[in-house]
Amino acid sequence: MNNTEWFSIRALTLPATNVALLVAFFIVWLVLRVQFPKKWAGVYGDAIFTFIIVWKFSIIVTDLKAVIAQPFALLYFNGGTIGVFLGVMAASLQLWWKRQQFQFDATGVAACSWAIILTQSIYQWLVVLLNDNQLTSEVITLLVLSILTVLILWKITAINRALFLYTIGFMIVALFQPYGLWQPAVGVSVILLILGIVIQRFAGTSK
Repeated sequence: MNNTEWFSIRALTLPATNVALLVAFFIVWLVLRVQFPKKWAGVYGDAIFTFIIVWKFSIIVTDLKAVIAQPFALLYFNGGTIGVFLGVMAASLQLWWKRQQFQFDATGVAACSWAIILTQSIYQWLVVLLNDNQLTSEVITLLVLSILTVLILWKITAINRALFLYTIGFMIVALFQPYGLWQPAVGVSVILLILGIVIQRFAGTSK
């Protein structure tokens, strides 16, 4: 989806995609807090905090000259697409490194899968609602992801199958969006698919 709208929060101006991401994080955290033991909402919150910090300060990697010339750039800018991937990978590695501490059981794997699917779906829904894009693309995104999310979370118990089905469905949706399969969200979805499967396999072998 293209970002077409900007929102002002006091002195800070954010694109609609950033607003959608932050709101999605909060909603998913709240869902996990209600649906699962509070431990897993905390795990999600820690991962999101890591993502935001790495994403925000990744501008040091992507545009060091700008930061040196104007240190306040750290407050107003981020690492862009590269920063998003760095943030996702950092959060994924954090979950992997702390897997023994978190002790992923069946409930934890389910919570992880809910988090992966809901974060992507809610983000995409909000991007559609907050921006003005082609009607066909918006309708397909809302309809397909809504059906997929409801079907997967309430009907499919095999986590790896659920995540694989969601990722394939998301890629199909992406084909109808402006940047197709080349948009960052598709790459992020694949990384999250791998993360979910790895966590499930680890939980299965640690019993």
